[in-house]
Amino acid sequence: MFSIIKQYQKSVFFILFVLLSASCTDDESREEIEPQLEPKTLQIMTLGNSITQGGETHPSYRYELWKMLVDAEINFEFVGSMDTNWYRNAPDTEQGADVASPVMGEEYKGKTFTNKHEGHWGWTTQEILNGKENPTSYKRDKGKLNDWLKGYTPDVVLMHLGTNDIIHSKGTVNTIERIESIVNQIRADNDEVVILLAKITPIPATYAPADSTQRFLSLIPQLASRLSSSKSPVIVVDVNTGYNPDTHTFDSLHPNQAGEKFIAKRWFDAIMANKEDM
Repeated sequence: MFSIIKQYQKSVFFILFVLLSASCTDDESREEIEPQLEPKTLQIMTLGNSITQGGETHPSYRYELWKMLVDAEINFEFVGSMDTNWYRNAPDTEQGADVASPVMGEEYKGKTFTNKHEGHWGWTTQEILNGKENPTSYKRDKGKLNDWLKGYTPDVVLMHLGTNDIIHSKGTVNTIERIESIVNQIRADNDEVVILLAKITPIPATYAPADSTQRFLSLIPQLASRLSSSKSPVIVVDVNTGYNPDTHTFDSLHPNQAGEKFIAKRWFDAIMANKEDM
């Protein structure tokens, strides 16, 4: 009798072992069969004009921001139709010339800076929407927003627009309306896009009346509040407060290295604070 019981126990143990082994094998096979999802690569579009594009010696805030995001181990890439900067005072030219970024192709922690962007030196919001009325052959004058968006779909847009509108007296209310149209066009490409909307860097009185600039800045939060939704938030990023044209620019308007780092840090902080929405 004892031997029968012992034999029965052995049989039960054997059956349990086989079942457990099969279960482990199934789990292992499932892991082999089911692909591991790669983390999403955040598509970041930097949209603006000269302050966004950068020049022959100043690469723009993008380069400093790129390093900050690499340090933070964010899985991202900059997107845009542009990969050149603008040399405004290029010798033997009437208007300037396309030029490679001074940090184009630089490597940092195993990553390579590609200089992709949507910064168009001198452009107004009207031109962003409709293109240049009399475009040149230079890259900065190519296409318009709807054309550019055919080449990529941004998850996040860093929008620094309005400077040239204010300088060229295009009207603060009209500029705000065009920025709204720009947001709507981007949302037509991705209805869950996150818009980071800048309170633009200061415009010296030599370029535009101070009251026009202040009026425009005051309308930015109102616009963001009206357009923002849980699906596609519009978040104000203040790159104006604390920005000092005497120490943050090389010509009272365009950022030097200190200014680029200042702007990059404001964008970086906003991205990190809202990355769960991206």
